[in-house]
Amino acid sequence: MSNELKGLFKFGGISFIVSGVLFFLKYLLDLIAGPPPSSGAEILTWTTAGKLPLAIGDEVLFFAAMFLVPAVIALYHHLAAPDRTKAAVGCGIIAAAIPILLVLDIFLGRLIYPVYKIIVDTPAVAELVVALYYGGLHAVGIMLGVATLVLSLAMKRGGFGGSIAYLGLAAGAFDFIGAYPDSIGPVLVLLSQLLFAAWFIAVGAKLYRMP
Repeated sequence: MSNELKGLFKFGGISFIVSGVLFFLKYLLDLIAGPPPSSGAEILTWTTAGKLPLAIGDEVLFFAAMFLVPAVIALYHHLAAPDRTKAAVGCGIIAAAIPILLVLDIFLGRLIYPVYKIIVDTPAVAELVVALYYGGLHAVGIMLGVATLVLSLAMKRGGFGGSIAYLGLAAGAFDFIGAYPDSIGPVLVLLSQLLFAAWFIAVGAKLYRMP
């Protein structure tokens, strides 16, 4: 293995770990802010009351998404040899989810940060922004669930070991469940987020230790 590829695996592994930690931190900040209310006027009050965790969460989401870029490149390079098809499908879906996350980050920022002194301050616009943001997170959750399941199947013969593969299968299944936070309750949401972060950290640690 070339030194360049070793460096890619190490950097990709660290990126996976950092991304997993940041995504879980984003969940904790969302937990502090609380779920959004259903009316525009209440959303504006909710935004004001939870401005600090929402603002920090907006920054955390940006870096969590950006660290996925080197992570997914490194993972594809490793899994392409034993199973190119599953590696391409799984990593491709994660790659497609990254720009969606960044756009959603922009939506969330418009609730908190002014641009040219323009900020969301009307109930109708607040409802639209929140609907787009959480609707987008729902779509990303389903995308990452599919990607995690496919990549976990590829990992069974890709040198990651059965434990990481089975952890990924569980994380992928709970990604689907976690895509419906308003329906499943806080306990299952917490479990889905824990499995998601744990799988990222386990994959990152394995990539970092690649010989």
